[in-house]
Amino acid sequence: MEIGLIGPSYTAKSNVIDDEELINMYPESIASPGAQTRWSYLSTPGLLTFCALPEGPTRGSIWTGQRAFVAADTSLYEIMQDGTFVNRMEGVLDTFGAPVSMAFSTIELMVVAGGRAWCYNLGTNTYLEVTPQLAGPPLQVQYGDGFFIVSIQGSNKFQISSPLDGTTWPGLQVNEVSVFPENITAMLCIHRELWIFGSQHVQPYQDTGSDEIYDVIPGALMETGNGPSFAPCIVDNSIFWVSEDIRGARECWRANGYSPLRISNYAVEAYLGNLPSISGLVSYSYQDSGHLFWVLYIPNTDCTWVYDVAEQVWHKRAEWHQDIASWTPHRSWNHIWAFGKHLVGDWQTGNVNQMEQPVNNNDGTYSFVTDNGELIRRYRRSPTIAKEMQWIYHKQLVIDFATGLGPQPPLTDGDGNPRAPQAILRWSDDRGSTWSNQHVRECGFAGQYKTRVLWLRLGRSRYRVYEISMTDPIPWTIVSGYLEVSE
Repeated sequence: MEIGLIGPSYTAKSNVIDDEELINMYPESIASPGAQTRWSYLSTPGLLTFCALPEGPTRGSIWTGQRAFVAADTSLYEIMQDGTFVNRMEGVLDTFGAPVSMAFSTIELMVVAGGRAWCYNLGTNTYLEVTPQLAGPPLQVQYGDGFFIVSIQGSNKFQISSPLDGTTWPGLQVNEVSVFPENITAMLCIHRELWIFGSQHVQPYQDTGSDEIYDVIPGALMETGNGPSFAPCIVDNSIFWVSEDIRGARECWRANGYSPLRISNYAVEAYLGNLPSISGLVSYSYQDSGHLFWVLYIPNTDCTWVYDVAEQVWHKRAEWHQDIASWTPHRSWNHIWAFGKHLVGDWQTGNVNQMEQPVNNNDGTYSFVTDNGELIRRYRRSPTIAKEMQWIYHKQLVIDFATGLGPQPPLTDGDGNPRAPQAILRWSDDRGSTWSNQHVRECGFAGQYKTRVLWLRLGRSRYRVYEISMTDPIPWTIVSGYLEVSE
């Protein structure tokens, strides 16, 4: 039988029902009708430092099409193609460490942080604080149709700049949301529309040319609100966001026209619902190897959640700390595609990291198979294997890895002897409450492509969960898995 290790993993809502888990690997469906399996698992990207800013965390980033800017701690830096950087706004940002909102026109860059706003001139590399011109402390900034727009903290107001001029903010161009009563939590510009999010509603606006400039689009009001201010994100030519409204729901949505479409599953919703707060949730999106990912970073948790738009499935990314046997989220919370690279900002340090799929360097070595030299622990837990609570005898488990990918020179064991990359198996017969010892198998030295990875005489169980984990620095791929059983 093909074991449930392979398939579109939905991390389990409860291990009493199912104990599935997928961390630092993502499923990819196989389009060929003659393929041996419908799904395989690929390694998530590794990280390599592109530049190390002298202060952190990296609170936001933006690519203007020609220039890359990163807000780190209290300064705004411009980073260059060779990894060098210049401090463009030194020490002017707040010390709160919260995300920074930025938007740009062809001539200016607006920066909003800690209730203050600055207009940075891209031609002269000078900046001007515009906070005194605003109707209150700004929360976020967007750009559309030649105007910068800021939302005002703790209110239902947004203010619009003069045309093509982020240094001038007329007092008459302060709009007040009238179609819903709550304060604005977030806003985004897309398709020449301005989407205003409240805690219980979403209302798109459009530039009508009236005195108000942006007016309500009739019939577009949505009765699903948004919680975290930095959750809404443009993905797949649409907007994705996370609700937290009067009904208490914490669900993930995408806009289908002017209708919200639920994309989270029960496991994601149970996870979000069990958190004391999601106010610090930040999301970004990126495209790689044909996959479009929506990435959700949540502070002080054990993982980052990632939604694969094309496959419509979720997986987790996290950093494993062997010394304390615990996980922390993936070390990214903002992203730009700049200089032909995926560059992500670290939520703790000033590092701007290049994030890429594992690369074969064609010289016996691999790149992007670690996080800046730290091993990446990848693992998959299967669904519970059971048959009406009857005994099942597990004769043989075979995991079809892409083998023979050991590096050159080879890895070494504790005594300095060459060894092949290893996969580790353990299992639970009580729904994940306790686990067996670890059982290690080698996955082939470089060039040993026909290596079979199997475990024999695995005992019996009424309900069995298998866990496969790997940490060695190679581009891991699980093609399929097979379990031979008898009753």
